[in-house]
Amino acid sequence: MNKETSSDSYGRSLRSSSDLHRHTSNDNHGNSVHSSDDQDVHVFTGHDDAMQPATRELSRTQTLLNKVSSRISFFNERLNAERISLSWKVLGIYGIMGFFILAIFSIYWGSIYRREYRYKNLRMLVVIEDEDTVNGIAPIIGETIRSILATPPAMALGKWLIQNTTEFNALAQRHNNSVFEEIQRQVHHQHYWSSIYVPRNATVGLYEAILAGDVSYNVSANTAISYYETGRDFLSMNQYVTPNVQRIQSMFLRHQQNITSTILGNSDLSQVFNNLNSLTVAATPMEWTFMDGRPFKDPVLLAPSQVGLIYMIIITFFSFNFFSDIHQSVAKMGIKIPHLVLYRILSAILSFFVISFFYSLVTLVFQVDFTRTFGHSGFIVYWMTNFLTMWAVGAMNEAMGMVFIMLYPPLLGFWMLFWVIVNISPTFAPLALSAKFFRYGYGMPIHASYEITKVIFFNTYKGALGRNYGILVAWCVIASVLLLVVFKKFGQVMGGRAAAQRAQIEKELNEKRARDEEGEIDFS
Repeated sequence: MNKETSSDSYGRSLRSSSDLHRHTSNDNHGNSVHSSDDQDVHVFTGHDDAMQPATRELSRTQTLLNKVSSRISFFNERLNAERISLSWKVLGIYGIMGFFILAIFSIYWGSIYRREYRYKNLRMLVVIEDEDTVNGIAPIIGETIRSILATPPAMALGKWLIQNTTEFNALAQRHNNSVFEEIQRQVHHQHYWSSIYVPRNATVGLYEAILAGDVSYNVSANTAISYYETGRDFLSMNQYVTPNVQRIQSMFLRHQQNITSTILGNSDLSQVFNNLNSLTVAATPMEWTFMDGRPFKDPVLLAPSQVGLIYMIIITFFSFNFFSDIHQSVAKMGIKIPHLVLYRILSAILSFFVISFFYSLVTLVFQVDFTRTFGHSGFIVYWMTNFLTMWAVGAMNEAMGMVFIMLYPPLLGFWMLFWVIVNISPTFAPLALSAKFFRYGYGMPIHASYEITKVIFFNTYKGALGRNYGILVAWCVIASVLLLVVFKKFGQVMGGRAAAQRAQIEKELNEKRARDEEGEIDFS
């Protein structure tokens, strides 16, 4: 019985061994693997992938459970060092952001600060021809205006430059102009922001009109005329310049009763009071005539003349991001370095040329008049101006973008803020009303573009066109050279970083292979 049992057991063992041998084979490494005709037999060879699915799933579950069970509180003592390190990093980031916010935004805030105390920097032309006594009538109107402009309240509203009439008449004659035409010329050439002109014999003319009851007499035009050009700075003129002249007019109107009484002091008042027309002329307010030589008529012009200039800077930054993939693809082609650099510069210029066309087209679509100064060529002039402006500010954006990517990418946003604010702060208000620091704006590309745009849309003084185009071209050259230098450095730095990353990846892969080879268990 025992022999039979032993024989049976020995036979079953042989059959099991035979079956096991029949259902297994060796892989290339000598490890045992399972044949396809028996899915129930699994042999562990020392690798995780040799484990049964259920076993692997259990292993993953246990690993997740271990991770969950090993989670600790953020305030655990073991994390003291990490918490301190993170806290210092957060404080450092806040410090960097706070510094740049204070530094950059202070530029714009500073351009607005205490403007009301700088009205005295606004040059105002004053020509008073009512200065002679005629037929016993003293020039009361001219004298009253002269005395008002000498008071502290009036002097705080502008720099009132009262001209010597003899010298000013000689200046007008040299230009073949009348006195008032010369006033218009001086204001148009932007030597003055506005003007006050008191015509010759203004007081006598009013006196005679009152006595004669001449209701056709234009009291306003024959008292004083203020000539100005809103197109020179359409926001500032309406916000600062013209209102200040109107305040001087209000001061003058407070003296009207005294002026009229003085004029009629030696006259037969019964002759005046018995004539209704005389009373009408005498009671007519001596409001001045305000003449706008370059009026602001189209509100759409606010977009391309001011706010659009900000968008112009921003859109050039967008193009830098949009074309980054294409630039990387070209860089991977293996072309010569000089050709790559040339491509980079020319592609940027081409982008500014095309984008500036679409930017200019928006203004044309909304039916802005381009013919006022340059006729039907106005749109081309406007487009080329925008092209140069985009080239100037956009090339700087691309160059500085690469600089900050190399140094510290989060600062790229602050560069954009800085570049916008440093351009618009001295542009959107008269520099005469800002601190002297902001006179740097005369050399900025956006300020130059703004001045050219006003010539295109309002036909303002063209004498500064050459200077402003020269500023734009100079910025284009400077920005292009900077882009060239930075691009070469950028390629070297980023190439070195890519090589270092590849070396690190290869190192990690080699270490992983070494660990895998050490962990293999060979059952062959």
